Amino acid sequence: MKKFAFGIAAAAVIGLTSMVAPASATTIALDKANVAAPITDFSSQYRGHRADRGHRFHRGPVCTVRTVVKRGPHGRRIVNKVRVCR
Repeated sequence: MKKFAFGIAAAAVIGLTSMVAPASATTIALDKANVAAPITDFSSQYRGHRADRGHRFHRGPVCTVRTVVKRGPHGRRIVNKVRVCR
């Protein structure tokens, strides 16, 4: 609860300081030489087919080793390790 209160207080302080700062302190780029050109090459932003919505990775089987304990003759325990893949 203390961290939550500190987080809200920090957000309020940052918000108030941004409102109190004078408008002349902000920088305005009026010079066309300082303005960056828009990105027309979208190949740098391409994230591959993984970014497609609804895409699932098709991984291989997930295998675990389970211990199967049975009772043998005279009540002895027989332990078998069985590999189970799903």
